[in-house]
Amino acid sequence: MEVINATFMDMVGTYYYNEPSPPAPYRPIHPDSVNNEIETVIELTIELDGERNEPKDSLTKANELELERNSLINEFNKFDWEKYRQDSVEWQTLLSNPKKDRRNIILNVYDSLVIPNLDLTTRLTEKGFRANIQLEDSWSQLVIKLVRSDLRSEHLNFKNLTNVGHYQLRRMNFESTENDRMVASLTFSRVVFNQDRTKVCYYYREHCGPNCGYGYLVFVERTDGTWKLKIKHQLWIS
Repeated sequence: MEVINATFMDMVGTYYYNEPSPPAPYRPIHPDSVNNEIETVIELTIELDGERNEPKDSLTKANELELERNSLINEFNKFDWEKYRQDSVEWQTLLSNPKKDRRNIILNVYDSLVIPNLDLTTRLTEKGFRANIQLEDSWSQLVIKLVRSDLRSEHLNFKNLTNVGHYQLRRMNFESTENDRMVASLTFSRVVFNQDRTKVCYYYREHCGPNCGYGYLVFVERTDGTWKLKIKHQLWIS
């Protein structure tokens, strides 16, 4: 608990304190741009309500693509580029000076310290560990200990965490209100120690949306009686 508490804000950070960033101003892309080539549509023969829709012939498809291209060019030429430049300046200003979110900033925390199911074969060789994680070999023994199959998950009483900044921690099935903003779900693994209890390692997982998440190996060292983050090694990102 001391280790997780000491490094909690190192892992979560303060990014979520701000309101979500607004989307970038819309701008059309010229259809002849290399960034927006009109891709050939693959037509499949399908059957709907007993009727067969035959694939379109190449001339029909070519005409449809030409109509689509002309429509995109027309949109591109009529676009208000001056307004787009003004909107872009305002957008960049908002990104540089984000507004603080005044709602309750909620982090959902899984109430068990899990055992991570990780394939770290290439990272745990002598050469692989130094190249990937850039720590001395003594730290690799902690990772091996972390993924041992005989360890079991344990209950995490996250209410005892005090170093959580302005966040509010809630259970996974917490029902929010309009005054709450649920920003991410956190999972922590068991924390493993070296023999003299000066070095530790744990796994941290954060899900911030359907296609947003991270997984880290976290290495922490006790210095002058205090647990301090040594390095966090990203294993995956979504």
